[in-house]
Amino acid sequence: MTDSGDPRRRGYRHVHTLEELRAYRALPAEQKLEWLHAIWRLNVDFLPERARKLHERFRKGDI
Repeated sequence: MTDSGDPRRRGYRHVHTLEELRAYRALPAEQKLEWLHAIWRLNVDFLPERARKLHERFRKGDI
């Protein structure tokens, strides 16, 4: 991840090479789901409650 470089925008952008994308695409579906579950678990365990609620509102389409 890198700084966005634009002072008007906060946050980061996440960039992957074409080779990385192809390698991910080649993974079995079960391995992709395990990765997604691990990221979800990390968010549940370590995100502050306010951030978790905001993420949930995004997922529901409320925002």
